[in-house]
Amino acid sequence: MPHVIADRYEPVELLGRGGMGAVWRARDRVLDREVAIKEVTPPAGLDDEQIGRVYTRTFREARSAARLDHPGIVTVYDVVEEDGRPWIVMQLVRARSLAAIIKEEGPLPPERVAALGLDLLDALRTAHAAGVVHRDVKPGNVLLPPDRAVLTDFGIATVAGDETITQTGAIIGSPAYLAPEQARRQRASPASDLWSLGATLYAAVEGRSPYQRPDVWGVMGALLADEPDPPRRAGALAPVLHGLLRAEPGERAGHDEAERLLRRAAAGTPAPFAPPDSPAPVPPPPPHLTVDPGAGLPGGTPTSPPPGTVPPGTVPPGTVPPGTVPPGGVRTDGERHGPRWAVILPLGVFAVLLAAGVLSAAVFLTQSGEKNGRPGQAGSSAATASGNGSTGSPNVAVPAGYEPYRGPGFTVAVPKGWKAEASGDDVTFSDPAQGGRRGIAIQRIAENAADLGGSMADAAGRFENDTSYRDYRQVDFRRGFDYQGGDAAELEFTFTREGVAGRCRARVFRFNGAVYQTVLVTRADSWGQTVPYYETFLKTLRAE
Repeated sequence: MPHVIADRYEPVELLGRGGMGAVWRARDRVLDREVAIKEVTPPAGLDDEQIGRVYTRTFREARSAARLDHPGIVTVYDVVEEDGRPWIVMQLVRARSLAAIIKEEGPLPPERVAALGLDLLDALRTAHAAGVVHRDVKPGNVLLPPDRAVLTDFGIATVAGDETITQTGAIIGSPAYLAPEQARRQRASPASDLWSLGATLYAAVEGRSPYQRPDVWGVMGALLADEPDPPRRAGALAPVLHGLLRAEPGERAGHDEAERLLRRAAAGTPAPFAPPDSPAPVPPPPPHLTVDPGAGLPGGTPTSPPPGTVPPGTVPPGTVPPGTVPPGGVRTDGERHGPRWAVILPLGVFAVLLAAGVLSAAVFLTQSGEKNGRPGQAGSSAATASGNGSTGSPNVAVPAGYEPYRGPGFTVAVPKGWKAEASGDDVTFSDPAQGGRRGIAIQRIAENAADLGGSMADAAGRFENDTSYRDYRQVDFRRGFDYQGGDAAELEFTFTREGVAGRCRARVFRFNGAVYQTVLVTRADSWGQTVPYYETFLKTLRAE
């Protein structure tokens, strides 16, 4: 056991040991109180000059961490030198770590994890505002005294904006909780801490890290090349994890967006992630202000409820809530408008149509090549892409390996040999060589919509609770970008349908004076091969 440190701090009990040193419970002889004191031990294999740099950085960063005053951050009292090494003196928090609780109790409920996440996020917000980046947020550095979470071990924190002192190439931090940019040896930033926060919350709700591999090299390889393993227990916490665990720092949820998602998760009412620089998704309208998505809407799929019941989210027969538009286009407030769906459609109902259209396209995964069209649609006719009876020169440049297709109001290039099946304004294309298990659909879904991004975000929220999309995990969401001369929104996600792992990308945009969506659906294992077909489809789509 070490001797008295700096003639003041007397180590009493070893509390734990990690890659950067050991932590002791100690007695402060001057103030007669218990403290925690960290003995800093550099990584093995460093020469004297490199060790000196580690010590210099530790002194500097401990002083920076001592400026932080927050109930969710373990207070740094002092940094002293003993035997030429720095020792960091900290507040002693008598509590188990989150890592120990996960090990002993297993996965925690999503709502509890969300509440812990709010505490940790607030602590990180304070640190980042002071220019301090933690760099090693992980379950082992989260202490859980009653009714709160506390972040400890700012001993390897780095001051944002300062020059990095160490050039050793050693891994600083725990590989399973490192942000991808840290694994690439890029500078850590507040966004790096937020990724690590997401990984920590993932571990709390799933009982394991987002990259569980046999060894550290497997973890590092997966971190650099793979998506995080799909969460299975996250529930309302899933949008938070999707927002924080993004490979690119600029695409991650920031402090404000993470807080919004965590508060919704803590209340058990998840909200979809809105990428940076985009407005937060608008919540769907209350049920009494929406209509049956199949009632008079192009592409709608009305169903017949049992006698005496009203489908959720519809207006009971004979009921006209204030502000809605009954058949004939006259609102109850006296203002006349066009068709009722042009007024009510912009968000809630539109999202239902988006979800229904994507679900129809997802049937690609589980049908054979001879049944690759949309189910339940009479009057469809299957043909090869170029054999649809079109004549004349198409208004589209056709790359090698593709052939033109002229549909209702559009032309486009599709892969040679793919089958086309049309129904009204909707056309699906599928690959017979893959047994119909990959395809592209283009669908006219509305005449008008005010907020495409909000509607797509609303649809994404519905997918997470739709049993048709087992193992749903959002991969990407973009809104407000330009396509076809107007704004567009795009959602990408993975899911399982009847035991088949699939991946989908859906884009919604204004086209031909209406709102359309294109959908790519394929087996997950052929995603990389199929995406170029979809990108060519989008590039060559032209209005007729």
